[in-house]
Amino acid sequence: MTKNGDLLQGLNAVVAGGTGSVGEGLVLSLLKHGATVIVPYRSEAKRVALEEYVHDYADDRLHMVQCALADDAATTELKEHLRKTYPQIDIGVACIGQEYYGYSLHNMPKEHWNTFMENNLLTHFNVLHAIVSLMHDQHYGTYVMINGGASEFIAPEEGLVSIVSAAQLMMARVLKQEARATSVRIHSLVAYHPIKTRVRHHEVVPEWYSAEEVGDYIVRLHNKKVPKWEKTIHRLYSHND
Repeated sequence: MTKNGDLLQGLNAVVAGGTGSVGEGLVLSLLKHGATVIVPYRSEAKRVALEEYVHDYADDRLHMVQCALADDAATTELKEHLRKTYPQIDIGVACIGQEYYGYSLHNMPKEHWNTFMENNLLTHFNVLHAIVSLMHDQHYGTYVMINGGASEFIAPEEGLVSIVSAAQLMMARVLKQEARATSVRIHSLVAYHPIKTRVRHHEVVPEWYSAEEVGDYIVRLHNKKVPKWEKTIHRLYSHND
């Protein structure tokens, strides 16, 4: 298959959430651009599905590492694996989280709140604790968090998503400030429309970004080929905006 180019030739990228519906498109893009891509996974079925999806482009550059990202010990082991196996990590991507709908905050069962916080904020913390801390040790790297418009807009009965998404946006801003003395770059990509994926094959608008196009944006961002590349927050609307 034809590659998009060699913009990432010889570079190593970690995609947390790479077996998800959006994450698989990011992985495909990074592989097409020449990177070696490391993907933590928990589900064997999703591992197989990703390997089949990117087979024509992966060669030997897709490296799957079994790891439950919500588990502290597992992500500590992931960091050590990355440190020992790769000369450096050039790009880290956090494409993790889940949707929530059903309860207003004042009626929400506490277990829903706790589970959602664990599956989102705690997982993000574990991932950045593994990847960003490694980048600080290297004094180099580009770390990108994938977020949604809920970080700045509120939807009824989905307020918990907005709260967590806004916290993730602040995470990026804090990480950016903490990296000022290094060459580590921190970015958050905020998609204001649903991202087109293989799973979401209906009720989509052609102008919306696809998962692979979001991956292409990350490639250009790492290579300082997008407008105002130095900004922390990059908002993706549609191709017509």
